[in-house]
Amino acid sequence: MYFVESKEVKVLEKLDAKVLTDLYKQRAKVDVKRFFNQETISLCQCNSCELMFYHPIVLGDGKFYEDLQNYEGYYLEEKSDYIEAKKYITSADEVLEVGCGAGFFTNFIKPKSYTGLEFNDKAIRLAQGKGLNVKKQFLQEHATENMEKYDVVCFFQVLEHVENPKEFLQDALKCLKKGGKLIFAVPAEDSFNGKAINAYLNMPPHHATRYPDRTMRKISELFNLQLLDIIYEPIQAIHKEFCIKVNLFKKIRKIFGMPHKSLDNGLFSNLLYVFVFIVSKIIKPFKNFKDIKGVSVIAIYQKIK
Repeated sequence: MYFVESKEVKVLEKLDAKVLTDLYKQRAKVDVKRFFNQETISLCQCNSCELMFYHPIVLGDGKFYEDLQNYEGYYLEEKSDYIEAKKYITSADEVLEVGCGAGFFTNFIKPKSYTGLEFNDKAIRLAQGKGLNVKKQFLQEHATENMEKYDVVCFFQVLEHVENPKEFLQDALKCLKKGGKLIFAVPAEDSFNGKAINAYLNMPPHHATRYPDRTMRKISELFNLQLLDIIYEPIQAIHKEFCIKVNLFKKIRKIFGMPHKSLDNGLFSNLLYVFVFIVSKIIKPFKNFKDIKGVSVIAIYQKIK
């Protein structure tokens, strides 16, 4: 599961599966009860690579992601990830995007060639309708057929959803030419996003892994890559109230001597959530968001020759 074969894995927290399913139902109107056959899910961390992951692995299915399409801001045609990534792509590059959706990234780049891999049938039809070369194919199979073909391999908000990120990255690098660039974006664990309580979309069955900056730096060492940059997106307007709520929630809990918990759906926590929700709207117009890291971070690597 983690990048390094290490027996030194620590359990950071045990999450109540019922509390988690209730949060999905209450706040996203999505039923995830069918995914949980156990009472608890453990949030773990590898002491070697510092990757954070959930155990046992619980991943959503096609219906789960269809249900999430109604969630405000879930699918965005324009992302800061795209704007940063395009700086590393030229008109001479052959590009592979894994988990490309409807191919929105192609609105930002003009490469020599573009290939997308996707499993959402609706997204594939939309992409192909725009004339894009998008295939319904596993990355592992594609890597076997296209060894060292691409100048750029990229994926945005995909790695945290896969069951085995180590194998996924190995397959991605098989597709990449020597000297080529690997570009990926993940949720920013070291921003306020990683400190949120009851952030169910950062938990199973939506996310399987979480990536501190230390893990992304470790990836360069483990996979023989040169790390070119790690870039945080600026905080987006849609996330400003969320930022205030996370920080205020954390401060008030500290005042009351309440330890950090990823999940807390108790009466006091719910009352506090309502209070923080109201106060965040009042504070937002006066809050200075300068230098606050956004909820996404992009890493750019080069495959060493």
